[in-house]
Amino acid sequence: MSRFDEINELIAKMQEAPTLAKERLEKLFDENSFVELGAFNTDAGVVTGYGTIRGKLVYAFSQEGAVNTKHANKIANVYTLALKMGCPVVAVMDSKGVAIEDGFGTFDAYGVMFKSQAAASGVIPQISIVLGNCLGVSTFLPTLSDFVIMPKENAKMFLLSPSVYAGLDGKASTYETVGGAEALSQKGLVHFECENDAQCFERVQELIELLPANNLDDYSVAAVTDDLNRTDESLNSIVPEDNTTEIDMKAIITSVADNFRFTEVSANYAPNIISGFIRLDGITTGVIANVGNIDIDAVKKAGEFVNICDAFNIPLVTFTDVEGYSNLHIDAQSDVIKYSAKLAFAFANATVPKINVVVRNGIGNAYLIMNSKHIGADIVYAWPSADIALLSKKAATKVLGLNEKYYSEISTPYQIAADGYIDGVIIPANTRKRILIALEMLLTKRENTVAKKHASIEF
Repeated sequence: MSRFDEINELIAKMQEAPTLAKERLEKLFDENSFVELGAFNTDAGVVTGYGTIRGKLVYAFSQEGAVNTKHANKIANVYTLALKMGCPVVAVMDSKGVAIEDGFGTFDAYGVMFKSQAAASGVIPQISIVLGNCLGVSTFLPTLSDFVIMPKENAKMFLLSPSVYAGLDGKASTYETVGGAEALSQKGLVHFECENDAQCFERVQELIELLPANNLDDYSVAAVTDDLNRTDESLNSIVPEDNTTEIDMKAIITSVADNFRFTEVSANYAPNIISGFIRLDGITTGVIANVGNIDIDAVKKAGEFVNICDAFNIPLVTFTDVEGYSNLHIDAQSDVIKYSAKLAFAFANATVPKINVVVRNGIGNAYLIMNSKHIGADIVYAWPSADIALLSKKAATKVLGLNEKYYSEISTPYQIAADGYIDGVIIPANTRKRILIALEMLLTKRENTVAKKHASIEF
């Protein structure tokens, strides 16, 4: 067979029904927009290419075979092009393992991919979808992404098989209970747990629409169809009369968001911190809210989200209601100190617009690290229901012996505003309007970023 015949045969084979890997990418991208790269490199075990997702240029790769040097080089080429163009990269993870016959060349292949991801970190958004097997060293690839998405079934991610752990019989602890979407989302490794593959693609499309293309882009803005002067009288009574009942923070978030739309991130992890994206006047904005006191996982979750928003020029709005730390055991003190300091650094280091609304409690160290004025929030508002102090009322009156009336006088938001530590006491119903006004004012904010490009502390 001549070389010409070989090429014709290869072209004919390529025109046959697409592989599962290519089908997945065609479902991910806008209709008829996907363009394959390296199509003749069929033994690399990965399909790569580019196209548009909701009109935005995006690069992607989808695994379909074992990881080898050709596999890694195709992926590295995608990252090189994406960095040149300043566009996101989406990875569809479903590896057949490693090419054992390559020996230590396999490690070199992974090294090529890790270096590509590291170069893109904080520069362009990276999103990984785990749709099949993601085992061993391959688990590092999605974990280095900004967002990880998994369906509830037919996908698993773990470093070692459950069968190798002492005491696990493979029945009580299965692949799903160790490395399934539900298990990993509860540990913070998976940001979105979806019902099926189609919902995973929809989630990626939603994120691409919300996120800027790169770290140098202006704010991500969409057309506004909501009333900028909308108020919500229900917020005036949303704070429970007793101080122990949780506030419905999601109701507050959706109330202020354009069209009441909220995309929650890591919903199954550290539920005492809510994080996610909304639009305000069409501008993508990150939101963090307390649901009760914080713990180590909550601090980690908040810190990681702050770093992502800061990297991609996404403004931050926080809704604060925190009295301190929950379940603070002696053995956990060192981790609390470590990660609380990192969260304080993340907020202080972030140069994006930062707005804080103190809804109820703003007490002690936990309040300090939750985007307080003291560590750099640009605008801090408080509701009339706010109680802001160094110590809780119980500690101040029973431990220090302060007069309860005196404590109530010095911890009111009006007194704290008089001292200059908050910028205003606002009517809850007007929260959306007041945040929008502050955000519009802060859009031209500029801070010295020369030394902070690599300054963010990882959690």
